[in-house]
Amino acid sequence: MAAAYFAYLTGIAVVRRRSRPAVLSLAVLAALFTIGMPSVMPLVYLLAGYWLPAMLVREPSGLLERRLLGVDYALFGANGLERFERGAPRILIEYLELAYLLCYAVVPAGFALLILAGYGDATLDRFWSVVLLASFICYGLLPWLPSRAPRAIEPPSRARRSSIRRLNLAVLDRASVQWNTFPSGHTAASLATALAVGAHMPMAGVVLGVVALSIAVGSVVGRYHYAADAIVAAAVAVLVFVMAIAARGL
Repeated sequence: MAAAYFAYLTGIAVVRRRSRPAVLSLAVLAALFTIGMPSVMPLVYLLAGYWLPAMLVREPSGLLERRLLGVDYALFGANGLERFERGAPRILIEYLELAYLLCYAVVPAGFALLILAGYGDATLDRFWSVVLLASFICYGLLPWLPSRAPRAIEPPSRARRSSIRRLNLAVLDRASVQWNTFPSGHTAASLATALAVGAHMPMAGVVLGVVALSIAVGSVVGRYHYAADAIVAAAVAVLVFVMAIAARGL
């Protein structure tokens, strides 16, 4: 599955005559066939799968951005989310910002929980199959559906009251590809992790599920993602999980 994904990215890079992402994708393919998937290597492939598609994007799709914003405005109103943030308790806004910050920790946390609980290679392999497939679906669509995050399009909100937001923005400035993924890779990966862990550790799955849903809500309220990003990403994670169960069980 991972090999197919990076071969797909290589093909796009060759067709679009982008030499750097083509070489890097081939390098990851070589690593897959020489190193394989030991230990934490799937985390490396997950990061590579996030960064490489962004190298294939030149400019955003204005039509897609307008449609995504249109969905937001249809759901919340033109200034609905700003009004919500202005009127909501600050502790709730801080929680949603913190939840979004945790999106980077959910996948390794789920992996660590399974290891600490003593699950073997077969279970870990199935865990990574669910998480990587859900994530790669989202990341792999970026070359075809490029857009900017809503915070980059909408006027700055005067209602921002979160100190954690400054940390989120600093992390995004330094570690993000600066493109919006539709569907949201953060939401898909987090929810896929919760479902894959919950299949073996129900209570841990519930906790991770609450975090994943909080990440989805926080990403929309904080304007890191559009509502459609989070909704479709959640559907992708559930679909991949169901497919995994149908294919060979968790």
